[in-house]
Amino acid sequence: MAEIQRLTEDEVLLIRRRMATLAIATQDAFGLTEPLHPDKLSSAVFRQSTGGGGVYKYNTVADVGATLFYGVAMSHAFENGNKRTALVSLLVFLDKNKTLLVGAGEDELYQLARSVASHEIALGANEKRTVDAEVGAVAAWIRAHTRPRILGDTVIQFKELCAVLEELGCEFEKPEGNYIKIKRAGHVVKTGRPRADFQLQVGEVKRIRRALKLDEVHGVDSAGFYSLDEKVDRFVNVYRNLMKRLADL
Repeated sequence: MAEIQRLTEDEVLLIRRRMATLAIATQDAFGLTEPLHPDKLSSAVFRQSTGGGGVYKYNTVADVGATLFYGVAMSHAFENGNKRTALVSLLVFLDKNKTLLVGAGEDELYQLARSVASHEIALGANEKRTVDAEVGAVAAWIRAHTRPRILGDTVIQFKELCAVLEELGCEFEKPEGNYIKIKRAGHVVKTGRPRADFQLQVGEVKRIRRALKLDEVHGVDSAGFYSLDEKVDRFVNVYRNLMKRLADL
């Protein structure tokens, strides 16, 4: 099992400072960039490393991410924007640990932040509402909405590749001889047009994905590319609206 990469206090502060430079932070409601209560921030971030004797209390990506998010959101170390800072810190933490959000768009992320802030996040039956119980509920939410990032291409039949590309918004021009052009969002790639059951080799699949900006570099990992029934919500596409909504909580 890979070692979990926990965020440091300096990293959380760097995230906060970067957010303060962006219009999407809704600066007029973001408050001072630096923490009003540095000790509270230190305590919130240190929650990730709670334990003793070399054994961590939180030792999974979901558990560590949950206590980081909860700690930053609920410590109120900053004048304003605590939930927004907590959410971006969580997303950075997940990315640092090669973990992707799945099935969690703007509404789901907003409801997570809202329910935590109001102490309304759902707990287990007959479970007493405590800090540990709420952190556990956040961890359960993270487990249900994340998966490890999967890299690497595979051999695929031409007809299957076409189905994947259509699902991802690609269009096919009329074939020219034995070739066909594939278009997506202004990007175009030309590839051979073999029989439907012909298997494209890994190198050609990589070339097509790279040309259409559907590779890992552009936020589409291999599991997200090959699985038609799995949609990875791209936080960057909803980030601006979500930040504005969280500013009103």
